[in-house]
Amino acid sequence: MRASARLLFTIAFVHGMDAAALAGSRASLADLLGQGYEVKATSTLSLADSKALNDVNTTPTVLVTLQKGPLIAVCTFGAPFWELIGTAKNDPLHTPERCDVS
Repeated sequence: MRASARLLFTIAFVHGMDAAALAGSRASLADLLGQGYEVKATSTLSLADSKALNDVNTTPTVLVTLQKGPLIAVCTFGAPFWELIGTAKNDPLHTPERCDVS
């Protein structure tokens, strides 16, 4: 089975990130937007691609790529959370575990 271009890009991006950089640099989407990061792209991974990255995923995944100068952040959301981001009871917009900053 051939992986999609998005999946390959995601794997290359995530694996290319320094583990030390990921360890201490997590933020919420709201915090990043407040710091001046701009949303540069959103991508949706199919359920099959999401499971290829992490077999416990049960929904498609939305990747949100942000940039502020040379800094890049990638936030991940389950598709249902992303669709309800403004009204979700467990506010995913302010959850710091959603975004990796490098």
